[in-house]
Amino acid sequence: LDGWIWARSVHADRGRGFDLAVSAPNGENLRAAPNGAIEARLLSGFLLNEVERDSGWVHVQRSGWIWGQSLAQVNDDSAPTASTSTSASAPAPAAPSPTGPSLDRAVVGRRAAVLVTPTGDTLAVLGQDASATVLARTGDWARVRLEGWVRTSDLSPANDGVLRGVSGAEVRARPNDYTGRLLQWDLQYISLQNGDDIRRDIPAGQPYMLARGPLPEVGFVYVLLNAQQRARVAGLKPLTTVTIIGRVRTGRSQYLGNPVLDLVDLSVAKP
Repeated sequence: LDGWIWARSVHADRGRGFDLAVSAPNGENLRAAPNGAIEARLLSGFLLNEVERDSGWVHVQRSGWIWGQSLAQVNDDSAPTASTSTSASAPAPAAPSPTGPSLDRAVVGRRAAVLVTPTGDTLAVLGQDASATVLARTGDWARVRLEGWVRTSDLSPANDGVLRGVSGAEVRARPNDYTGRLLQWDLQYISLQNGDDIRRDIPAGQPYMLARGPLPEVGFVYVLLNAQQRARVAGLKPLTTVTIIGRVRTGRSQYLGNPVLDLVDLSVAKP
C-alpha cells in the first residue's frame, strides 16, 4: 500500500518495526494524494511506515501479502484512473458487469439481516434480490459490501468529531471554544483568492476559498486550501453551493471577524 492519511488520525508507534499506527477509533481512509481519491479504509491500530508529510497529511506505505485468487490481472491501458473530484449531483459510474458467474458477487435469496459481526447488532435488512459483493467468508458467514442511495439529510460524517448545526455566529462569539474543531458547513463559493498582508490570519500566498455562509447566514468564511484542493476549487462556478468539513484555524479573523478554516473534505451540494 502507498498513499496519504490525515496526520491527526495516526500516532507514533515504533515498538513493532513501524513508524505509525492508525489512532482514529473508526479507522481512517488511505488516499491516493492529500484529500484525493480513497484507495483503502485502514482499521484502528493498522501499522504504517512514514515517507513524508505535507500540510497535515502523511505519506505512508505498508507491505503485506494477499491471497492470489482474490486478484485479477489489469492491463495498463485499461486500468481505471482514480478521480480526485466527486460531485453529489451526479451518480457514480456503475461497476462493469461480470462476464460470468462469480462467487464474489451474490444476490440475496430472501430477506436477510446485515450484522456488524456474526454475533453483533443488526445494521440493515436486505430485501429479496438485493445484490452485494462478497469481501470475505468464514464458516456460515460472509462479509459483504452494499451500494445504494440515501437522502443527504440522513447522513452525517463517519468521524464522530465533526460538529454539525454550529452557526457562524457561535464560532465568532466563542472563537477559543472552536479552534481546532471539525465543522460541517454548507457554503456558497464566491471566488478563489491568495493570502495577502491585509488578512494576517492567512499566510501570505496561501490559496483560500472565499465563501458565504454557513448557509443560510450571510457572513463570509475563509477556507484554506492545499495545492490539490486549490485545483479542485478552481473548477467551481461562482455561487456553487458546497458542503465542507473544515478544521477551525481561528473563529474570528483579526480585522473582519470572519472564521478561518483548513479544508478537510468538500463535495458539491448544488452546482
